[in-house]
Amino acid sequence: MKKKDCIMILIGVMILLLIAGYYFLYNIYEIRIEISPKHLYTDLNSTLEIKVIPINAIGSKALFRSTKSEFEIIEGASLVEVIFLDKELSILKIKSKGIEGKVGIKIYNSHSLFPQYVEILILPLQV
Repeated sequence: MKKKDCIMILIGVMILLLIAGYYFLYNIYEIRIEISPKHLYTDLNSTLEIKVIPINAIGSKALFRSTKSEFEIIEGASLVEVIFLDKELSILKIKSKGIEGKVGIKIYNSHSLFPQYVEILILPLQV
């Protein structure tokens, strides 16, 4: 095989690998919502963080990508206070006001067809 033929095959393979890498690793196919911890407590120092993570075709975080999200507290807005909101990084941190109940949050994102709904329980402190 000639050196010129090897170079042309190598260039073709590299182009195919770049296209596959774009569609499988870089492109966003869905979003995943991470909540840590799972519940709030009636303690005045109890905080909770909600992150929206873009997912690629393999099922892991999309490389070098972030997503913009809008958060709307639908239910129980008087039970929590927002201490940090970053729409560019899709992070929401809320703090309990010390009242037991349920908080419902709608998350709007351009990469999902319908808004996501998250329910957070505020549980009483137990000894």
